[in-house]
Amino acid sequence: MAVASAPPPDLLALDAHVGQRQVSFRFALVDRLGVHRGQLTPLRASTPTLSHDTTTTISRRVTGLTLGADDSALVRPLTDRIHLSMVLATSPPAVFPLGRYLIADAVNVHTPGGLTTQLTLYDPMFIVDQQLDTGFDAGGALVDTAVRRLLDGLPIGDLVLDATEQTSSNAWPAGTSRAAALLDLATVGGYVKPWFNHAGQLRMPRAAEPAARPPTIDLDHPRRVLRGSVTRSPQLLRAPNRFVVVSNDPASDAAPVIGTYDVPSAAPHSISRRGFVLPTVVEAQLPSPRHAAVYARTLGIQQSVYEVVELSTPPDPRHDGYDVVRFDGHLWLETGWEMPLAAGGEMRHTLRRAYPSDGDQ
Repeated sequence: MAVASAPPPDLLALDAHVGQRQVSFRFALVDRLGVHRGQLTPLRASTPTLSHDTTTTISRRVTGLTLGADDSALVRPLTDRIHLSMVLATSPPAVFPLGRYLIADAVNVHTPGGLTTQLTLYDPMFIVDQQLDTGFDAGGALVDTAVRRLLDGLPIGDLVLDATEQTSSNAWPAGTSRAAALLDLATVGGYVKPWFNHAGQLRMPRAAEPAARPPTIDLDHPRRVLRGSVTRSPQLLRAPNRFVVVSNDPASDAAPVIGTYDVPSAAPHSISRRGFVLPTVVEAQLPSPRHAAVYARTLGIQQSVYEVVELSTPPDPRHDGYDVVRFDGHLWLETGWEMPLAAGGEMRHTLRRAYPSDGDQ
């Protein structure tokens, strides 16, 4: 008869019976071709921090990374990359990638113990966020096709984007940031703002109502929120409850193209609950009301301000980008987090309350 063995405990879940866990972080140095060049060890007096912010063009950054003399001599800031990972002391060790990064800034400091270097790291969106040397015209193509053409040839790794039926006739002159053109295309195509995930892939999923998606992370079962870390901010008094997109060609006699998106009626600041409209109006060059409606909906899903909560948990590499999180019995969209890359640190999260759209209730 076969002997069954119990599976190892899930140390990321942190069930009540698991107890403490041992965590470390790896900083692997590679060249631009991916050849491993060594491991970096930050000085003990420094605590590097990895942050993810969906409101910025370059979502992922590492700050506070300080290297000693030996590591400083090894690093080539112009051509090297740093791959981050979190390691759990299981047998064998469980390794969770946290993305790959370019060196955006390197400050050398002369100390009695030798030359140290303070590094700031950006994700590969730094490569995208450079000026176009020639103009780019989407030419009426499907947005996903235009995105692939816009990024063709850049050394940024895999692109993972959903298909779309939306087209774009927008154009951008030379000198425009390629990332700005990418963000414009993302909104026209109905995508959330692109970001580089833990695997180093550029992700572009279609925008979806957070309350209509199953949660990817449950902070209630088991409970992992640190006691005393929760702060709430309503941010609703001046929050818009209608997003309007207007496309108006001044050289044409045609009527303006208009698209609208209203926040869900279940939201406390919705039109039905407040009794009046607080609009945000945006101008964009769009060919049809359907395009304008998708544009307005995408803006609303990304920019609607509801109740915001900040809380802390132990470091958890399952949090990536635009995760739907269950907390306190409700669904929330995670819009940012900050993780100290040192054992014993607390991961800080920013969550935005999700409400079901009128069609989902």
